[in-house]
Amino acid sequence: MATFKVVLETRRKRKNGSFPLVIRIFTGRTYRTVNLKVYLMEDEFDEASQRVIKHPNRREINQKITQNLVKLQESALKMELTDTSGSAQSIKSSVIKPQLKLDFLAFAETIVKEQEASKHHGNALFYKSAISALKTYSAKEIIQFKEVSYEFLKKLESKMLAKGLAVNGVAMYMRTIRAIYNKAIKSKVVDRANYPFEGYKIKMETTAKRNISKADMQALMALELKTNSPAWHARNYFFLCFNLIGISFADMITLKKTDINQGRVLYRRKKTHKLYSVKLTKQAQDLVSLYDAPDSSYILPEAQELYGDSPAKERRRISQVTRNTNKYLSKMGEQLGLGQKLTTYVARHSWATIAKKMGYSKDLIAEALGHEFGNKVTGIYLDSFDQEVIDEMNENVCKL
Repeated sequence: MATFKVVLETRRKRKNGSFPLVIRIFTGRTYRTVNLKVYLMEDEFDEASQRVIKHPNRREINQKITQNLVKLQESALKMELTDTSGSAQSIKSSVIKPQLKLDFLAFAETIVKEQEASKHHGNALFYKSAISALKTYSAKEIIQFKEVSYEFLKKLESKMLAKGLAVNGVAMYMRTIRAIYNKAIKSKVVDRANYPFEGYKIKMETTAKRNISKADMQALMALELKTNSPAWHARNYFFLCFNLIGISFADMITLKKTDINQGRVLYRRKKTHKLYSVKLTKQAQDLVSLYDAPDSSYILPEAQELYGDSPAKERRRISQVTRNTNKYLSKMGEQLGLGQKLTTYVARHSWATIAKKMGYSKDLIAEALGHEFGNKVTGIYLDSFDQEVIDEMNENVCKL
């Protein structure tokens, strides 16, 4: 049976003459030591009573001794009752959990693994990118949490900007670094008292407009293109995206036929995991019918090559199809003299801008896009009346 003794560890004298206070766990001929993280002079501790006698905080220290003794004794008793091996080390380990000392980058890597395990591969890529940027611009493979200070962030920002990164690109990395730090605080890996983002502000630049007008939409629609040419398909995808209230390209090309029910598309956005319900407009129905292939379970043909070996390959394929589509959209934008690069993302911005110019409220537009604006209710949680209002708005916005 285990026995316990509170002693001063006199073999480990400190510079000021104090000694660490410990609990020794004896089982047979072996013992293990639990350090109480308290340091006393010899005359402040009574070995016979195993109590602190002179220290100004003796009451609190004695309470700490009692609490730890109770925990250790309870653990030893449970092991004895269950015939578990009650070695000194096992008793100590059951009560004193070793704290994993993670540096910032190591902790960030654990987040990547968690995101990949939960199949949030897009989020994992963001964290990987931030980790890579941190290593590159700090020139370090190990970064302690205490190093991530206001000065560290400012220096990192300066180096990124000096290397030619855009302000908004730097902001993306800084937001990810902030997210990692916030997760570390929640996981009790680091204390919030050292939070470096209290003083450091992430800078953003206003981006160039990424929307086109209804007149531009009409000109794009009227552009003569060869049927079944890459440009023709790219334009179709752009307008399907527009009619589905700016659905992301990755979400759109992975839609299945089973995602359409009673004239509505129901899908969960990959980026935010929010659920969306969008009524198909006449143009959307025509485009979906145009690509209907009896031997496919997907709405668009690109999806046939997406799924297979791994999520990583799927993401690379989505990225490839997106780049190819944007290449042809960009050429069409130049041909029409739009004065800006035309991409699939422009469809989402254009939908919101056109809706705003038509007089629809910011709240209603935000709900349609799935944002939280004003109240926190998003489109999928609206009652039937509100959903009908959004359906009607989409019909009006998409009339070209």
